[in-house]
Amino acid sequence: MSEFAMPDDKVMSCGDVSCEFLVSPIPRPKPPAFKVNMTPSKREVVFVDNNKPNAMAILRGAQAILRSRGVAVREEIKTKLNAGVPLDDAELRDLVSRDGFIFCGVSDCGSCSASSALDSILLQQRGAAGFAVLTHPFASQVERIGVHYETDRPIPLIVLEHPMQNVSEAELQARSLALADGVQAIVEQSTGPAA
Repeated sequence: MSEFAMPDDKVMSCGDVSCEFLVSPIPRPKPPAFKVNMTPSKREVVFVDNNKPNAMAILRGAQAILRSRGVAVREEIKTKLNAGVPLDDAELRDLVSRDGFIFCGVSDCGSCSASSALDSILLQQRGAAGFAVLTHPFASQVERIGVHYETDRPIPLIVLEHPMQNVSEAELQARSLALADGVQAIVEQSTGPAA
């Protein structure tokens, strides 16, 4: 009978996903490095609604605010059917072809935040200017998923107050304003102020 012995050095919680590489026996292919796109050809904002409660209301509110400030925003807001599943290849191709600033969200839970974070990475990997919109408790999702991808810089994201659900109309409007401010900051950082 063999006796179980504890190793001399234990792997403690590492606060990031690097421990996965120590304990997972499944090799992960390393995706090719890519440059983060901050300057799409079109100076137009494209919103992707993840179908979460109040997400569309926040996106529509931000859309109106941005338009009042002279920022071009596409009328159509694409809606994902499942917030917790990343965009499929056809959806990614469609969004890449729109060639604007693509904002995915608004995500306020673990699976939908991870999905929006991955959506932004997959869009960036395909050369599009894709960004996640998450709430505070899930702001680290892009960084956590991003450790598996080599980029020339961190992918920016927009972080809103949590929660999105069960909030007053005034709180929804405040989140729309915060989203509009974040979107405008990314657009202007890349292309300068609206004309």
